[in-house]
Amino acid sequence: MTTRALWCRPGDFGLTRENADDFVAQAAGAGFNLLLPEVKGCEGLRWPSERRPWAVERPFDSFDLCEAVVDSCRRRGVECHAWFFDFFEGESSPVMLRHPEWAMRDARGRPTNEEQLRGERFTGLWACPAQRPGYTDQWLVPIHAELVERYGFEGVHHDYVRYPGDLAPDQYCFCDWCLEELPRWAGYLNEAYPDEPFDHELYDREYLEAHWEQSPRVLPAGWDRLNRAEKSRFLLEGSFFRYGRADLDTFFYQFRKEAVRRFVREVKEAVDAVRPGVRVSAAVFKNPVHSGRFIGQDWREFVPWVDTMIPMDYRDHFPGTFEHYLGLLEEAVRRQQGWAEGCERLLAGFAIWPLVRGSEDEGARRERFVETLRLLKRTNPAGYCIFCASDLTKWGLWDAIE
Repeated sequence: MTTRALWCRPGDFGLTRENADDFVAQAAGAGFNLLLPEVKGCEGLRWPSERRPWAVERPFDSFDLCEAVVDSCRRRGVECHAWFFDFFEGESSPVMLRHPEWAMRDARGRPTNEEQLRGERFTGLWACPAQRPGYTDQWLVPIHAELVERYGFEGVHHDYVRYPGDLAPDQYCFCDWCLEELPRWAGYLNEAYPDEPFDHELYDREYLEAHWEQSPRVLPAGWDRLNRAEKSRFLLEGSFFRYGRADLDTFFYQFRKEAVRRFVREVKEAVDAVRPGVRVSAAVFKNPVHSGRFIGQDWREFVPWVDTMIPMDYRDHFPGTFEHYLGLLEEAVRRQQGWAEGCERLLAGFAIWPLVRGSEDEGARRERFVETLRLLKRTNPAGYCIFCASDLTKWGLWDAIE
C-alpha cells in the first residue's frame, strides 16, 4: 500500500476535539493515511504530562491534543506518529531553563543562541546528544516512553535527530563533558599509565600511521593546563601521532555519530519496553554519507531501530532551477532506496514552500506541486510525505493532491 504522509503543526488541529476531528477528516478525505502531529516542539510538551507538568506548553495543559488526534485517527484508520523535535530547543524552553548545562557549547564555551545566522542572532539552543547524564537520558528518552505509555500512537517520529548543520557544524560540541569524554572514548591515553607517552619503540615501518595499534598517548603534554579553546582545536585539528597527519577529526565525527545512533537505539528500546511493536519514523537529510560527516546523522546506521525513513528532499536542499530539482530529486530517491535497505518504508519527503523561491513566478507553485507529486509517485511507489499541512491551506493546494 502506498503511504501518503503529512507533517502537521498543532495549529492545524485547532483547540477543540471537534476542530481536531474536522482536520483529520479533511486529511483522510484527501487521501492521507499517515499523520505526523508535532507533540514536542522547541518550547515544551504538547500534552498534559503528569510527570513533567512544568514542561507543558500552554494551552496543552488544559486541552489534550494528543488524545483528540489519536482518537480521531483511530476511528478513520489513519496511522499516527508523534513528531518530536529531538535535540533542538528554544532558548526559553522549560527544560533548558532548568538545565542550561545540557546545551551544546563551542570552543569558547558559548551555546548556540550566541551564534549569528544570516546577520541575526540565532535564538535556538541545541542540546548535547552525547552528555551522560544529560539531556538524552534524563529528558529525551523518558518523554518518548511517557507519551507512548499514555497514548495509542502507532509510532514516534524523530526530527532534529542530529547536531546543528547551519551553525558551523564542526564547532559542536565542546561542552565540559565532551572535552573529558571524547579523549577517553577514543583511547587518547592509557588510564593505567596516564603520564607515559608509550611511543612505539622502533617505528620500523615505512609509514608512521602503520604503528597505530600500539596505542600511543595522543594527548599532548600539559593537556590539563590547556584552556577550552586549545583543547577543542586539538580534538578537531590535531594528529594521532606527533608530527603525523592532522587526522583527529575522524574520531570527532565518529564520536558524534555514535552519540546520535545510541539515542535512536535507546528510544526504540524504551518505547518497546512500554508497548512492544511501536513503530519509529525519522525525518533525515537526503544523503547519509554527507550528513554523517557534517551533523552526525548517518541514517544508514538507524535501520535496526527505525522502520520508516523520510529523507527531506526539499528543493532548497538542492542547487539550481526547479528543472534541476526534478532531475536531482529522482536521482536522490533512487540512491536513498539503496541506503534505506532493511527499512520497512522509505517515504520521499518534500516541502511546499521552497517549490517557488527568489524572483520566480508564484503562480507556478500549484503546477510544481503537482509535478513533484507525480515524479515521486512514479519514482517511489512506497509513498511520500509532505511538509506541511498549514502550507496546503496557505496556498490552497488541498484539491491539487488529487
